[in-house]
Amino acid sequence: MNSFQQISKVAFELHNAGRHQEAETISRLLIKINPHDGQLLFLLGMVLQQTGRSQEALKYLEQAAKLQPQSAPIFNGLGFVHQSLQDYSRAVENHAKAIELGLQAAGTFYSMGYACYKLGDVEQAISLFQKAVELNPQYAANWHNLAKCLKDLHRLEESIAAYDRALAVDPNCFQAGYGRAISLLTAGRLQEGFREHNKWRNHGRTPRQFSQPAWNGEPIPGKTLFLHAEQGFGDAIQTVRFVRQVRERAANIILECRPELKTLFSSSGCADVVIAYGEEIPPFDCFTSLFSLPGILGTTMQTIPNETPYLKVATCEHLPPAPAGHLKVGLAWAGNPLHQNDVARSIRLEELALLLQTPDATFYSLQVPVPARDEVCFRSLGKLLDMSGRLKDFLDTASAIAAMDLIIAVDTAVAHLAGALAKPTWTLIAYSPDWRWLMDRPDTPWYPTMRLFRQAQKGQWQPVILQVAEELGRFTESVISAASSRW
Repeated sequence: MNSFQQISKVAFELHNAGRHQEAETISRLLIKINPHDGQLLFLLGMVLQQTGRSQEALKYLEQAAKLQPQSAPIFNGLGFVHQSLQDYSRAVENHAKAIELGLQAAGTFYSMGYACYKLGDVEQAISLFQKAVELNPQYAANWHNLAKCLKDLHRLEESIAAYDRALAVDPNCFQAGYGRAISLLTAGRLQEGFREHNKWRNHGRTPRQFSQPAWNGEPIPGKTLFLHAEQGFGDAIQTVRFVRQVRERAANIILECRPELKTLFSSSGCADVVIAYGEEIPPFDCFTSLFSLPGILGTTMQTIPNETPYLKVATCEHLPPAPAGHLKVGLAWAGNPLHQNDVARSIRLEELALLLQTPDATFYSLQVPVPARDEVCFRSLGKLLDMSGRLKDFLDTASAIAAMDLIIAVDTAVAHLAGALAKPTWTLIAYSPDWRWLMDRPDTPWYPTMRLFRQAQKGQWQPVILQVAEELGRFTESVISAASSRW
């Protein structure tokens, strides 16, 4: 072995030892001497990739692939780089090339599976993750990602079994623990699911700490319980119903929530005292989070407290008028863009054009704010009345909902609020739904006045909107006919 080869070997050893800066320095010097050494170009590309310089890494790896077109590791490296650049189609191409060239490694199948999942090809991702677990069943992430894909395709019991395998390999794998809880809840196994959800959901973040003891459901007569709403708006609206049950075990309830919910929860009498985040907390004896209550109370499908309305508001008296005989339909088509699944659950306003053509219906926008992508479309729709200037918080939104005949919404807080007010509500649900909507049913045990309209295929909203438009046409006819008969 000559000195050039010896120094090259040292550079690779430094890279494998995680000493990336030294490996980079040596490989750059050697490439100046021999710019056509494919292995050195590959090494430099991987060093750059692992130190966060993916665009530069791509240049060197592409040069390496031209020089060594039969090198499986080089194409696998290109796959990693394209993934980091979020070019998942190219990532799949390069990982597939590496496999074709003989790199039958669990990590390669795992990476290709991840890229397929990001592209929405969940079936292919499952087959690749299955290959990964066959080759390396002792890597928890292989099982976790397989389980996640199985859940997305409604194969819930298989998903739970795969999560079990992940946790058997690594009992501290919080992604698997949390994912298993979500699959259990989606399957309707609420008691076990809520218990596991309470166990895993705060992993990686510091939960609220107080000198007072945590409450575990025991009776505390004569004492005050502090509840804090830690989740999103919809979660708080859904779970505030459980405070009624808690009242049987504590003398007083203090509820802390986000400011936008304070007036709604106060006016509805949800607790003895309602405060917003940041306000001074009155004295209390025990505490827990609002979202922990279903687990603490041992909630099952049969014991969900679903008497509605459990929120109460006065009807908005200053609603823009609808033409005589028209149904008033409240509409919310997008959720919080920061939600991890917002791309799947939200709809572009232009996709609702068919629905907005329904005769004898006037539509009121309950969307706050209107997404920037929809602003031009929103301004062009004369039949969609803008309510945003009147909706300062959720009490205002609830008052507007109370004045409507029907609410049509995607999976967002407006749907929860309408359901909690016992308003007829049609909720549009993505193919892989949030756990609370369960699977393959047109109704929900959480809200008796709600109907669910589900995607039959991932990402396909138009068949759902067509179904809703047809149902709305029949609904308006029946309501108008019933009103006419009373006249």
